[in-house]
Amino acid sequence: MAKKEPKAKKQKKNKIADYKLSSIILDIVMLFLGLIFFIGTLAGKGDEIASGFVRIVGGVMIIVGILELINFLRIKEKTVFDWIVLIIAAAIAVTGIVFIVNPLPIITVFNFIFGIIIAVYAIIIIVSALGTLRPAGAKYWWFSLLFGLAALGLGIFVGFFNGATKTLTIIIGITLVVGAIGGIANAILASQAKKEYKANSKILEDAKYTVESETVASDDKNSDDTVKY
Repeated sequence: MAKKEPKAKKQKKNKIADYKLSSIILDIVMLFLGLIFFIGTLAGKGDEIASGFVRIVGGVMIIVGILELINFLRIKEKTVFDWIVLIIAAAIAVTGIVFIVNPLPIITVFNFIFGIIIAVYAIIIIVSALGTLRPAGAKYWWFSLLFGLAALGLGIFVGFFNGATKTLTIIIGITLVVGAIGGIANAILASQAKKEYKANSKILEDAKYTVESETVASDDKNSDDTVKY
């Protein structure tokens, strides 16, 4: 009868399997945006970058509103919930138009919104490092934790920042880069932990197979040596 996999070992396997490495794509995008904010501001394009980013967010909001409208029109039997979703989608689309037409007022509260987003993402990095990487036995899990804590601190700082737009965009660029490095570190460490787990599992399986083969061979030999009367 095959032995059951130890509970601790099974939990370790599940923690690694549950971690989504596809999130590294988001981290790369964040890293790219962070470099644009930082380098572009140093080149004297801070206001243009901030306005452009707000307009991009507005465009995404308009697309979301349009998609929800299309989805609403495809529904044959519409409920109250569907109408509520349509109203919310319309409000999002109108807000997106405002973002595109006049982004300057949005920039004044952009630091607060952005700070909240980065703080939430930093908390996800911290939780992943402590709740996934560390229990899974990933090496240098603390490296990801440090960058998560740094991103959290920067996110809070950005949220309460009340200074020039140029300084704000530089800090936002640094914050994006720090958060991206923490997320990429999470993905790399999780991948390494997964490979180590597979390698260790293979070694254990090979050792088990060897022991079982030697046991069977020994039993066969003893059976042949037995003299029946």
